[in-house]
Amino acid sequence: MIMTMGTLFLWSCSSKEEETPKGIEHIIVIGIDGMSPNGIQKANTPTLDSMIQNGAATMYARAVLPSSSSPNWASMISGADTEQHGVTSNGWEKFDHQLPPVVASEEGTFPTIFTLFKDQRPEAHVGAIYDWDGFGRLFEKSDVDFDIDGDHEDKTTQEAVDYIKKHTPKFTFVHLDHVDHAGHALGHGSPAYYKSVEKADSLIAEIVNATKQAGIFDKTMFIVSADHGGLGFGHGGESVAEMEVPFILYGAGIKKGYQIEETVYQYDNAATVAYAVGLQTPQAWIGRPVKGAFVGNEAPKLVYKRKEQITQPKILPDAGYFEPSGGVFKADSVAVVMQNPNNIGEIRYTIGNTVPSFENSEIYRDTFYLRKTEIVKAGIFQEKELVSTIAEGNFRIVSKSKQDPVKFYAYHVKGIKNLPDYSSLNPLQEGFVTEFSHKQAISEDVPQEQVALAYESYLDVLQAGNYTFYTNSDDGSKLYVNGTEIVDNDGDHGVMERSGSLELTKGRHLIRVEFFNGGGGYHLDVKYKGPNVPKQIIPANHLYREK
Repeated sequence: MIMTMGTLFLWSCSSKEEETPKGIEHIIVIGIDGMSPNGIQKANTPTLDSMIQNGAATMYARAVLPSSSSPNWASMISGADTEQHGVTSNGWEKFDHQLPPVVASEEGTFPTIFTLFKDQRPEAHVGAIYDWDGFGRLFEKSDVDFDIDGDHEDKTTQEAVDYIKKHTPKFTFVHLDHVDHAGHALGHGSPAYYKSVEKADSLIAEIVNATKQAGIFDKTMFIVSADHGGLGFGHGGESVAEMEVPFILYGAGIKKGYQIEETVYQYDNAATVAYAVGLQTPQAWIGRPVKGAFVGNEAPKLVYKRKEQITQPKILPDAGYFEPSGGVFKADSVAVVMQNPNNIGEIRYTIGNTVPSFENSEIYRDTFYLRKTEIVKAGIFQEKELVSTIAEGNFRIVSKSKQDPVKFYAYHVKGIKNLPDYSSLNPLQEGFVTEFSHKQAISEDVPQEQVALAYESYLDVLQAGNYTFYTNSDDGSKLYVNGTEIVDNDGDHGVMERSGSLELTKGRHLIRVEFFNGGGGYHLDVKYKGPNVPKQIIPANHLYREK
């Protein structure tokens, strides 16, 4: 064990000196905020392509939940998940958070890879250069020798290049933020998003070239990864597009052309750095080094391997990102169309809350019609086996004569980072909409940013019992039933779902939903489930203006 500054840490034996890879004297981790595997695969990235071909890589590394920046950057440098280090949202601050770290340094934070270098290699020059100033609050400044907020991807890269040339540091962490900005502003998967990835590729090349100019390239190991992916204009949810990130190892000590088949998690990044230079990791870390990627190590024998799944069917109409297909319709009936984006398999579906199996489902052959509110679930089957994830559609059918049942109020709030005190605000817009959603309330008359909204409607409960309510929002939201807070999903964060439950009697109950968007992408949908009510977006046909 090693004792530092009056704080006791227990070190694990996962990194023994005799196991330390040879020839690695310098490590550079380059983290690209919001860079998805899709970004690398679709953009023109000669530097990253060369790293993958001449190094070790996987496009299936997995972020931690929520798939937001702060939890994932913290996990990347901490060798631990949110439940260990306590950085559970973008609203986390060192002295303002709910969940304390399981262990803490003398300064009060969870030990990061920077802490390990300071305690075990105090002579090593260590630097952190980052584009997003929020990254700087996730580690102790006393743990590094060089700390700078570059404030722009070009300036950040130049700072990194200058630092490498001047100090030839043992460990450098570089954070670039512009890809995430492109995703939020113009959409993940857009041409502009791919252009931002191409720029990241050129900036990575500048950093690699700096090691050549400094004469340390042959002794430097590089890791390139990301905090999260994205979907539409945001992230924070549980989709594969948001959760999968690239993980690329290249340079000294790394095999060439090695496909990483073992699972890689966000917190394995720091553990891999520690392994590469022989640092002992704290017992509180859960990260494991990706040992199979290093020269001289055998690939692990995997009993359970990653299951390759084909793309799920597409249910039309598409409701947009972050919510089920379908939508709300003032009509007598609604057409349901499905598409198989694969060249194999058949679509099978169910109507209701049942997950499709070969035995309980119908083959989709052509368009069919719904005449009442329903849930549709579908999957791709091949040889009687489900080979895709399940697609879901929530179709809410409302009488053409029914009044929009949800009253809303919109407010402009400068600098908003949490839900405001609505009693002190004057609405700039109010009216009625069909559901608890951002779609109708945020219009041309309502600003998309620095905006807070409040919604109220009466939900008709047909059967007494226990009900669970969910808000899925970017940024924060809360839900109240009859004036009692049931769901707290507040804070500045990506798309995140939170829930709460209570007993309800038969009859109408007042539902109030509060929501805000500080900036960038935004989203709100509200679901519930209860006795004989499967989880679904609260349907407008059960909402009313009056009790």
